[in-house]
Amino acid sequence: MKKRKLSAIERENASEDMIEIVGRLEGMRYIVTARMIEDNRILLLTFYDILDLAKGKEGAAFRTFLSHEDYITQDLRVEKVKWLTASFCMMDGFSAFESTWSEEKNRFERKGVIFIRSNEELELITTFFKEYSKPDDKSVPWDAVYRFQEKVKAVRLATRHKKETDLIDAVMEPVKPEPEEFRSWAFDSAMSFSRYLIYQEIEKGIAQCECTHCGKTGLVNRKDIRLRNNEKSVCPFCGSKVTIKAKGKLPYRITDERWVAYVDSTNEGFIWRYFHVYREIHKYPEQTIGHNRISQGIKEYARQFYSFPNGKPKCDPYEYAEFKQSGKTRWCHDEGKIACAECILYPENLPQAWEHTPMKYSALETLSKNMPTVSLRYERGIQSFLKFPELEWICKMGLNQLAKGIINDMYHGATGKIDLKGGTIYKILGLNKVNTKILQAIDGNYDELRLLQAAQTIGLQLKPAQLKEYYETFGYNTDLLKRANRKVSLHKLVKYIGKESERYPIGENAGCGKYAYMRYREREDPRVERKRNMAGDWLEYLRWCKELKYDLDNMFIYMPTNFKKVHDRTAKEYQALQDKRAAVERKRQETLARKRMEQTQKAMEEIFKKNQGMDAFSIKGNGLILVVPKNGDEIKAEGEALHHCVGGYVSRVASGETNIFFVRKAETPGKPYFTLEYRDNRVIQCRGLHNCDMPPDVKAFVKVFEKKMQDSIQGRNKTRKHRRAG
Repeated sequence: MKKRKLSAIERENASEDMIEIVGRLEGMRYIVTARMIEDNRILLLTFYDILDLAKGKEGAAFRTFLSHEDYITQDLRVEKVKWLTASFCMMDGFSAFESTWSEEKNRFERKGVIFIRSNEELELITTFFKEYSKPDDKSVPWDAVYRFQEKVKAVRLATRHKKETDLIDAVMEPVKPEPEEFRSWAFDSAMSFSRYLIYQEIEKGIAQCECTHCGKTGLVNRKDIRLRNNEKSVCPFCGSKVTIKAKGKLPYRITDERWVAYVDSTNEGFIWRYFHVYREIHKYPEQTIGHNRISQGIKEYARQFYSFPNGKPKCDPYEYAEFKQSGKTRWCHDEGKIACAECILYPENLPQAWEHTPMKYSALETLSKNMPTVSLRYERGIQSFLKFPELEWICKMGLNQLAKGIINDMYHGATGKIDLKGGTIYKILGLNKVNTKILQAIDGNYDELRLLQAAQTIGLQLKPAQLKEYYETFGYNTDLLKRANRKVSLHKLVKYIGKESERYPIGENAGCGKYAYMRYREREDPRVERKRNMAGDWLEYLRWCKELKYDLDNMFIYMPTNFKKVHDRTAKEYQALQDKRAAVERKRQETLARKRMEQTQKAMEEIFKKNQGMDAFSIKGNGLILVVPKNGDEIKAEGEALHHCVGGYVSRVASGETNIFFVRKAETPGKPYFTLEYRDNRVIQCRGLHNCDMPPDVKAFVKVFEKKMQDSIQGRNKTRKHRRAG
C-alpha cells in the first residue's frame, strides 16, 4: 500500500446520528464505519472512541486500510502521520472483545465491544472477508478479519525470513558434501577409544572375552592378560587398544560421543565444519557382542566461515537448528545453541585446506595425528598460533599435551611456566637440553613441565619413566620432590604406593553426573586413579602422624603394610585427638566467656541499679527488664529456646568482640523473650523467636538502654578529660 496516497485521503468526522446514539450503546467502546475506496480495491474502516464522542469530540481514533493482500492502520489522535502495522488483536489499547464473568453459566464469556454503524456497512465488511468466514463464526465479521490478518502476518513473516534465508543459502551453496574418507576416519580413528573387551569368568583363571571392535569371541587365560574393569589393555584377538569391561558391571547401554571437525577451503579462507559422532553399544544378557548390537552415526551441526582481512581472522558462524521458532530446522546464524568447541580435528587435508591462509604453518595437523582421540578447542588454536607462532615448534616436537594446554589456555599459577616471548625452545620451556628431551619422551603437560623445572632448580636429574611414575602418583607435588616429608628415595616411595594401591578404592559408583561426563571424556586408567587416591591419603596420614607425635623415622610407621587399614585406624585416633582439643578449647572459651560476663555485670552495675530478688537491671518499660547471662551455657540455651544462632556467639563474647544481653518480661524473668547484641557502643541486633523483629514496646526499651549506655560512656570520657586537665 502507498502510505502517502492513503494519508492524503480526507479524515472523516462523526455524524450527528452517531453522536446521538452514544448514550444507548451501553458496554460498547467503539463505533466503526466502513466504505470502499481506490476503485473498490481497499476497504476503509474508521474507528471512533465512544468516550470521546460522549465528550463532544467528533474526530476518529484511528482508521485501518485493508486490501485483499495487506492492511495498515493510521493513528488519528496525533497531528503528524503515524502508521501502525499491528493487527487488531495485537494493537496497544485496542480490542474487539472483552471477557466478562457470567454468574449464571459460571464462566467467562466473550462480548463484542465494537458497534458497526449500519447493516449496510456490516454487509460490506462481511462480503469483503467472505473467503475467511466460517458458518459457525460467533463474532461476525471480526472472526473473519482476524483470520485475514493472521494470514497477512504469516506472509509478512515468510517474506522477511526468505530475505534472510536466501542470503544464508547463497553462503551455503558452494559447500560440498564431506568426503567418505572423513566419515571413515571419524568412526575408525576419532572414535577408536570406543572399543571394549567385555569379559566374564566362566571358571577359575579362564574368562570368555568379546571384542566390540573385531566382534570376535573366545576363551582367554587370565594369566596371559590382565582383566580388570575399566582398565586399559589390548584385545587378544585383533590387537587394538581396548577398555576392559566386566560383563556383570556393564550398564544397559554404553554411549560414547565426540565432536569432530573438517576444514574445507574457500576463496577467502576456509570453513571449519563440526560434526557430531556417536556410538552406542547395547547390552543383551543372553547374546554375544556383535555388530548388530552397535549403532553409530554422524551429522553436521555447525559451520564457521573464516577469512583473514589484513591478516586478522574474521569468523562468520552458522548452526543447523530451528530457524527463529518457525518449526523448520535448517542452517541459520549461530546463536550459541550447540556446544561443539571441543573437538577432534581431521588432519588429512589440512595443508591443502588452509594453504593460502596464515594457518598454513600452524602444524595443527601434526597435533591431531599425534592425538587422534583427544578433544580440545582446536578452533582456539587459530588465535593461539597467530599470537604465539612458536606453537608450530611445540607441535612438531611431539609435545602434544603442552600444545593442548596452550591452545585450551589452561595455564594457571600452580603449573609450569612457559615464556611465550622466549627466542629459543629452551627459553620458552625454561629447561636445559637434557630435560627438554625428557619432556619430549613422556609427552609432558604443564604439570610435568613444572616438576621438571623444580627438579632442574634443585639439581635433581629424573629419568623419563621416573618422572612419569612420580606424576601418575603424586601429581605436581613439588614439595615431596624437594625431599619435604620424604625419608626414602623417590623410586622406593613410588614403588610402595604402586604396590599398596593395587586394590585401593577409586569410587566406582561415582553417580550419573560422572557417567554422563565420561561420554565426552575418556576415563583415566583406574590404576592411575588408585595410585593418586592412595598418594593423597598417604600424605594426609603423615600429617596425622605428626600431630599424634608418631616416630616417622620408623619405616613400619612411615610406609606401613596394609596401608588402608592403618590409614583408617589412624584417622580414628586423629579424630579423637581433635575432639579432645576441641573440648579443651570449648572449656577455655566457656571460662573466658564467664569471666567476661562477670566483668560486664560489674560494669553494668555502675550504670544501673540492681532489682531486688532477681538478677536483672532496673531498666523498665512496659514491663520489660534486662538480664546479663552468667555463662556460655545460658547463651546456648537462649539460642535453642528462641531458635536463633546466638549459641554460636560464645567465642565472640569470650574474646571481648561483642556482648550479649537477654530482654525478659518482668513477670517471667527466667523465660527467654528477646536477645540483644551490643557492640561498639551501639545495639547491633535484637531478635526474638525464629529471628523475628522487635515489637514497638521492645524497640522503645532497647532505645532507652542504648541511650543510657552511650550517655554513661560519654560521662566517663568527660571525667577522664577533666582529671587529665587537673
